[in-house]
Amino acid sequence: MTLAFARFAIATPILIAIASHGRDSREAMAQALTREFWIFSFLGLSGVTLLYVFQFYSLKFISATEGSVIINLHAVFAMLLSAAFLNEPLTSRKVVGVFVAFSGVIVITMGNTTITSLNLIEPVGVLFMVTAALCWATYSVFGKKVLQRYSNPVATACAFLLGTLFLIPFALSEGRLNTLVDSSWLTWLSVVFLAVPCSVVAYILWNHMIRVTDVTKVLVSLYVIPIPTAILSYFFLGETITYPLVLGAALIITGVYLTESSRTVHLV
Repeated sequence: MTLAFARFAIATPILIAIASHGRDSREAMAQALTREFWIFSFLGLSGVTLLYVFQFYSLKFISATEGSVIINLHAVFAMLLSAAFLNEPLTSRKVVGVFVAFSGVIVITMGNTTITSLNLIEPVGVLFMVTAALCWATYSVFGKKVLQRYSNPVATACAFLLGTLFLIPFALSEGRLNTLVDSSWLTWLSVVFLAVPCSVVAYILWNHMIRVTDVTKVLVSLYVIPIPTAILSYFFLGETITYPLVLGAALIITGVYLTESSRTVHLV
C-alpha cells in the first residue's frame, strides 16, 4: 500500500496539471469535486484504492498464479454490469467470446502449474481477488457514464485525487513511509515508471477506449497480454513456447474475435 500510495501521489499532480489547462476544465474539476463528490469518490475507491487493496492483500492467502486467473474475471463482471447499467447488448456471441477467451487465459496460466500446487480452497484470498476484479469492472462501467459529462483528463484526475487520499490510511498502517523516502534512485525510478506511463498515460488511454466502445470489448482485449509476453520472453529470456501456450493463445484470439465482432451500441 505504501508503494501504491507513492505511485498515485506522483501521478495525481501530473493529471491535475493536465486537467487544469483552461478555465473551463478548472471549473469542471471544481464542479466534479463538489456537486458530484460521492460519484467520484466511488470511482476513486473502485479504480484506485480498493482495487489495489484487495489485489495486494489477496496475495497473502493465494499464489500469484491463482490470482492472475481470478483477476481476469473482470471481463465477465463488466459484461454483466454494462448490460445492466449501460444497455450494452448481451449477445450470445459476446458471452461465448468472453468465456472462450477466459478459458484461454486459464490454459496459459495453468500450463506450467500442477493442480496440487494450487490453493483455490482458501476463501479469503479468493474473495479478495474476486472483489478486485469486480472493482476494476465497476470503475470501467461507471467511469463510462461519468465520461459522458466530463472530459477524460478531468474525470481521471478527480478519481485519482480521491483514490489517492483514500490510500493514505492503508499506507500509514504499514509504517514504511520512511523506508520509501530512504530508498535508492532505482527504486524511485521504478515508482516514477509506475506513476507516469503505467498510471497517467495508461488510465487516460483506458478511459478513452471505454468512452468510444463497449466496455466488455475493452476489458476482454486485456486477455491478449500473455501472448506478446510469451513471444518477448522467447526472444529475450530464452523461455520455451509450450503446447498449453499455443492452445491458450488460440482460445484467446478466438474469444476476443467473437467478442469484438459482436454488435455494438454507442451511447450518445
